[in-house]
Amino acid sequence: MIPTDESGMRGLTGRTVDGRYVLRDWLGGGGFGAVYRSEQYILGSPVRQVACKLSRRTGITEATAADLFADVLLLAEAMGTMADTEARHHLVHVYDGGLARDLGGRAFLVMEYVQGSTLAAEFARLQRVPARLMVKWARQICLALRGLHGLVPPLLHRDLKPDNVLLGTDRSVRLIDFGLAARMLDGGMVPGTAGTIQYMAPETAAGASVPASDLYSLGLLMYEGLTGRHAYDHLVPPLSLPQRAHGEWLQEQKLKAPPVPPSALNNSVPPELDALVLRCLEVRPGRRFRGAAEVMAALDALPEARPAAGPVAGAASARPTAPPGTRELAEARRALTAGRAAEAVSLLLPLTEDGRTGRDLLPSVLAELAQALEQQGTYDAAAAHWAKAHDLVRAGARMSDGTVRADLARRAERAFRQAGNRFQADHFARLSGGEPGRG
Repeated sequence: MIPTDESGMRGLTGRTVDGRYVLRDWLGGGGFGAVYRSEQYILGSPVRQVACKLSRRTGITEATAADLFADVLLLAEAMGTMADTEARHHLVHVYDGGLARDLGGRAFLVMEYVQGSTLAAEFARLQRVPARLMVKWARQICLALRGLHGLVPPLLHRDLKPDNVLLGTDRSVRLIDFGLAARMLDGGMVPGTAGTIQYMAPETAAGASVPASDLYSLGLLMYEGLTGRHAYDHLVPPLSLPQRAHGEWLQEQKLKAPPVPPSALNNSVPPELDALVLRCLEVRPGRRFRGAAEVMAALDALPEARPAAGPVAGAASARPTAPPGTRELAEARRALTAGRAAEAVSLLLPLTEDGRTGRDLLPSVLAELAQALEQQGTYDAAAAHWAKAHDLVRAGARMSDGTVRADLARRAERAFRQAGNRFQADHFARLSGGEPGRG
């Protein structure tokens, strides 16, 4: 008997889908079914990690499967025609799909596996996201939206929120969950009310979404990241109001009670960023930015988007200025030696995210960060940083302590093996001159 309950779905771990995808780890479940970290095999050899989505229902026909995966197929079609290569990097790729007849005729879908967490989890962890980091993430979201909105006809996400943005171990974000995505009609809008009410633009609530509706949701996401609060959490429907009327009440109140600037809740937010976020949150779509590219231009103009300035050419100095990040790296090494891995991570992680660290210092920062993450048992993220340090050294950068490329490859191999990523472990074993499959 083929199980359909959650415990039974978890029990499918280890089974093979369509003779090619081995379900390795349970990633999560829902009403539809479950998602597994899986290995794709070609001619009997594992070639890459993927995410495999498997339906709870059995005995599904191809026509039914096409209906169930209509949202993802829409994204796959869009990716096939998207010329914006930068945008493609911030969208999850769809690889394969079909019916798993050996598992009772379940529908399955194979997508890019992004190791990491959601922005919702990052917001909870950080409480208030540093302005520089929020600008970086918002710009990457805008890249994805630029690609979607630039299609003919444009594709609207309609459910942009922190839970639907993944942050990979490469520290890049990707939009996910296109269950409410829709093509814009000739009339210049998408009819119907769809999305999560807390992140829904007023015109979407009224049944007429436009590209600026996604920008409104982006503004809410940025506000929440910067302040630790939703922009409209001060609006609480009366207890006597029926649940079905909450959405309409909230939209009406937004017209009467605009949010305070993010800087009122986080004094490190500069005025220019305040203005950008509040413009995204304009009630009338025509008063927002004209498109994701215009938001990107505004983000790029912010001081937070620029690398920290170096010394002025020709300026007199009593002694040479240490490269940016040197002090933090030294402090992190002392913390790591003392067993304070969390402190080392907090010192080093910003150096990898905001562009302040020079090319020759960055491999050392990445290596120290990888060691700190290993001490915390976070082997997947550690492996990604060992791999990045290796690639920088291979491209000509140098480690401050003289560590050579082969040593970095060996450290990456061990971390990937600890994380259960056999394919990448074998890859770095070959790069280090070792034997793939050992251990």
